[in-house]
Amino acid sequence: MNRKILLSSIASLAIFSLNANAQDTKKINSVDVWETEIVSSSLNLGKDSIETKQADHLSDLLRGLPGVDVGGSHSMNNKIIIRGIKDEDINITIDGAKQPNVDMFHHQSTLKVNPDILKKVNIEVGANSVVHGELGGSIEFETKDGKDFLENGDKAGAIVSTKYNSNDSVGASLATYGKITDNSDFFIYYDQIENENWKTGDGTKEKGREGTIKNLLLKYGIDLDDTQRVSFSYDRLEDEGDYHPRPNFSTAVNEAINVARGAPADLIHPTEYIRNTYTLKHTIDKGENLLINSSLYFNEMDLTRHESNSNKRGDVFNAVVENKGFSTKAQSNINYKDILNTFTYGFSYDVQTSEVTTDGDAYGDDEESKTFALFIEDAIDFNNGLILTPGIRATKYKLDGVVADVSEKEITYSLAAEYAVTDSLSLLASHTTLFKGAPMQEVFASYRTRATTQNSNIKSETGYNNEVGFKYIKDNVLGADNIGILTKYYVTKINDDIGFDNTYKMVNLGDTKTKGIEASFAYNLHDFNALFTYSRMDSEVLYTREALEQETGDTFTLGLNYQATPEVGLSWQSIFVKDENDVKDIEKEGYHVHDLAVKYIPKSIKGLKVIAGIDNIFDKAYASHSSFQGDLRAFGDATDYEPGRNFKVTLSYKF
Repeated sequence: MNRKILLSSIASLAIFSLNANAQDTKKINSVDVWETEIVSSSLNLGKDSIETKQADHLSDLLRGLPGVDVGGSHSMNNKIIIRGIKDEDINITIDGAKQPNVDMFHHQSTLKVNPDILKKVNIEVGANSVVHGELGGSIEFETKDGKDFLENGDKAGAIVSTKYNSNDSVGASLATYGKITDNSDFFIYYDQIENENWKTGDGTKEKGREGTIKNLLLKYGIDLDDTQRVSFSYDRLEDEGDYHPRPNFSTAVNEAINVARGAPADLIHPTEYIRNTYTLKHTIDKGENLLINSSLYFNEMDLTRHESNSNKRGDVFNAVVENKGFSTKAQSNINYKDILNTFTYGFSYDVQTSEVTTDGDAYGDDEESKTFALFIEDAIDFNNGLILTPGIRATKYKLDGVVADVSEKEITYSLAAEYAVTDSLSLLASHTTLFKGAPMQEVFASYRTRATTQNSNIKSETGYNNEVGFKYIKDNVLGADNIGILTKYYVTKINDDIGFDNTYKMVNLGDTKTKGIEASFAYNLHDFNALFTYSRMDSEVLYTREALEQETGDTFTLGLNYQATPEVGLSWQSIFVKDENDVKDIEKEGYHVHDLAVKYIPKSIKGLKVIAGIDNIFDKAYASHSSFQGDLRAFGDATDYEPGRNFKVTLSYKF
């Protein structure tokens, strides 16, 4: 049987790990898991190159992936965009716990994750399977486990780490781990970062950035036997600071809006965001016969802002969004004659609620949505180079909302094909239909109380995602140990896009269509690895004949990694983005930005690790095309510029 197919469905086309050869040829004699592996449906970035980036922001992890961008430079504004689709329309989980896809506030993001604790991130770029649902694909974050750190029969250990960024933050973390019994392990992690107001590439000091980010992760796991494991985790993230009312706008525009509304220019809203996630996981792994992952979870996001009645709705504004549910996904192999069937099947059920208060009194009605889904797909390997993967998903959705009450049932399906023309070359194609129920109201919106009528005729969003492409993996070619090429062309159509009219009534606005190309080329030679990627998207909102606001320009990335000695590794990354002028009234200026890093693990001091780097080496003033850009009426340039040049150093010691 094919274990590779069992562990990842045909929709996941992870093809190579950048640093595989370097790790094999010059591996340091220790267990090194203080790193994050990024796997997408377009490539596998590898773990070491990600660790060397010293990620402070999700953009450090994900911006190099074709089709993926992260907008927002503020700690409160990490918006993940996949092919122009926002994270509210992406299925996102942390250790199996589904994160609420309710929009907390249109000036900031909903999702907040500390990159430092992540062991693996698995991204489905575009919805090309029925397993996850949603419009734009899925992101699965997996945090580290205590037993991953143990080596040479150790029973316990600890890692202390400090981090310095010249522009402008300092931080420290402490992790302890070990075994309580022979079959159980624990992991305790605490991290704190102190952020100051940093400068953009043109020397502008952006205010409203001062704050403290804290993260606590507790995990305990028990191996019931050789095939079963139960684990519990508690993940608490706090982001508290003196922030601008609109974290996605520039300081100048925030101050101009404050003055226009009769407030002091330097008005700051003390803000506190707390995310608590509790997860109980159960895994059954019987090898090629059966693999089951189940999660029972509770997630709460609590956002509090002290507004001093500047928005005429009270002094203290608070929103709480909760999500609780259960999910299970199983994979199993069945051989029939020469045909291998790899089934992926399961179900999920979650309940999301939101409530908002101002000075303790209700601000609009509470909302609730419920989603139940069943899915099954079968990767059929005909043993002649052809693999077909049909799938079907049944979803029941109910919304008790401010502007709509919805109760719907929908069947979606997918069909993917892969054909191995040779041992090195495979052709790919897939078709997936889409469904997304009418969303809950944005919880922090001032118009939450203004909608006077419900729309009983609101339709859920539907559509399709089509992809064609090829992958080519070959050893001993072009002077390399191996090379890998993956190219895709996709078309995504979303029907009945949901928005609001001028009376704040939820309505179906029309259809959108996006076409694009994503490509990657990897070159691996002994201790040297190179990765080149390219992505392009063209979108059209059919009811306005305009491009999506999140449309990005043509993007090229280049990543170079070289393991100079067993102790020293070097990394370089460049991103080139062309001008984007298709978005109405917005001219997104192209940019190029370059980062350099070195990792040093001395053999003479076991446990010590030093990582140093320079982000934005040439001090470029630039903004991600997924961030807010352009002039905001009479208030001036609101563009959310990224930090300028930043020297960073991380020291860690493993006991």
